[in-house]
Amino acid sequence: MRIRNIAARDVLPVRRFEVDGLSDMLVIAGQNGVGKSRLVDGLIARFQNHQQQSGVRLLIEATCERERSAWGQSTLDTAAPPDLQKLARTLQASKSRTKWESSVIHFESDRSIAQIQPYQFNWDVIDPWGESLGWNTTFGGLKARFQDTLHSLFRKVQSHEKQIAKRAKELQASGASSMALDFQDPLILFKAAFSQLVGPKMLLDLDPRNQQLYFDDAGQRLPVSAMSSGEREVVNIVFDFILRAPSDCIIFFDEPEIHLHPELSYRLLQTLKTFGANNQFIFCTHSPDIITASLENTVVFIRPAQLSDDGTQANQAVIVTESDATNSALRLLGQSIGIVSLGKKIVLVEGAASSLDKQTYGFILKNRFPELVLVPSGGRQVVESFQQLTDNVLSQTIWGVDFFMVCDRDVTDPAKAAATESAAAGKLRYLSRYHLENYFLDPRALTLVFEELEPDHSWLRDIQAVSNRLRGLAKENIAYAVGLIVSAELRRDVGNVSVMPKGLQGQSLDALIPLFADRALQEASRSRSALDPARVEALVRETYLKLDAACSGDSDEWIISMPGKQVLARFAGLASIDLGRLKLAYIKAVQKHSLNCFEEIIEIFGGFASHRH
Repeated sequence: MRIRNIAARDVLPVRRFEVDGLSDMLVIAGQNGVGKSRLVDGLIARFQNHQQQSGVRLLIEATCERERSAWGQSTLDTAAPPDLQKLARTLQASKSRTKWESSVIHFESDRSIAQIQPYQFNWDVIDPWGESLGWNTTFGGLKARFQDTLHSLFRKVQSHEKQIAKRAKELQASGASSMALDFQDPLILFKAAFSQLVGPKMLLDLDPRNQQLYFDDAGQRLPVSAMSSGEREVVNIVFDFILRAPSDCIIFFDEPEIHLHPELSYRLLQTLKTFGANNQFIFCTHSPDIITASLENTVVFIRPAQLSDDGTQANQAVIVTESDATNSALRLLGQSIGIVSLGKKIVLVEGAASSLDKQTYGFILKNRFPELVLVPSGGRQVVESFQQLTDNVLSQTIWGVDFFMVCDRDVTDPAKAAATESAAAGKLRYLSRYHLENYFLDPRALTLVFEELEPDHSWLRDIQAVSNRLRGLAKENIAYAVGLIVSAELRRDVGNVSVMPKGLQGQSLDALIPLFADRALQEASRSRSALDPARVEALVRETYLKLDAACSGDSDEWIISMPGKQVLARFAGLASIDLGRLKLAYIKAVQKHSLNCFEEIIEIFGGFASHRH
């Protein structure tokens, strides 16, 4: 079965929520405090409490012949008492532990693993796969359910061994001297899911007497308690899910991304879809990644309660699609409307969806400004159209959400940076250094990184040696730096070529041609002026001499003006260390020794956090 329509009234703080034609995946999104979780609780309560009056009305659609036959119809309306009784009989029918059909499963936001108590075995070990359970055991309580899941796995192994021994005795009694050993591992699905979730780690065979899960990690046998909290959480969820093998079920999932790295969250959702059949997933989420990936299904935003023009309560459910007009401003950033669900203060940083800059800023800031949410913005092309960025994004408040932006210095004309920051009224800030990576070029911090990695005599532990090597790498990179700086300035001067004339409406072909020709001449003249060879030569010469002087002197000016990405990458190569690992170790060293390498970055984000309208 699946929910086709929802009509909810006064499930506070939600006043009115109405959607219909739902798909097999429904995503309910919105800001904190708008009432997402309360609404989901109301939907679940409608399934649990069949006799009570409720502000929730559901239209339930059959997804298999078994349901249609039991109901005598294809849909049930919970507003009709006879239909509500049919739904109650379906839900309350006896359920097999590993054949969970036509039911509701709830994965609440609290999915931590409680202390597992040992199971008291006896001689009469019954195969848990055939046991019946109460119909409402899957309404919440995952923390407690995990103990039952583990006990079932331990008992299954014990039962499996008992069945093998029984079969051996039967064959021996019949005169057989050998027996086929092709017994299927009862945990094969659990092992496969474990690898899919947290591979290359592998789940090891269970020892019922020890009653502990162990896994193999690069040849080491470790207990599951040695895994990260996020890894333990997804194992908790998926093992519970696999054990029940749900089909034709409605599965509520409150904040699947909570406590999880985006990649682990993605693996979790993909793994869940692998098991069971004809299930409908209802996700309550803040994750723009989940929202964006679900736009081809049903995505519903809950907006704040408000009255319609006629004085009645307006529907708070906003169906979002790729073609939704609200997306127009956000497409400039390579984002969808899903970004609005993240919080009330969103800081845009350069990069694609899996932005390394976002991760770097996150590691630097840690939990210093919890009210700020960092989102990749798509790159330099956004900032180069500053007026469009300001008009369409930074000056807008979408459903109470404010946007800010921090950029590398390389995306703007340094002479205009202060003016553009001022025009944005504190919502756009440029780093004073060329790249974010320029803040990772402090020689002292770099030597601290290698204190425990290199022997005492290594040049990587000598501040002067590291400083000289960095400066040398910068000098070798001057020509490339000139190319980046000059081409960026010329690109800003030339801009996008547009031959679109004004006043085209109603023009004839004969009138249209000269309008385009005149516009093309204007653009050609502007481009020729910007790309005048003498001007380009002067710009190259000026830029080269400036960078060469910065790299040759005793000051650290080169750390500000030279492109840091290339210098840091080459330094990582010389040090034989992965660039990402070097950055993370650098951040840890700065924080451990209280260095001020990231002081400016922290100040910028502090300004965003304290910003008021």
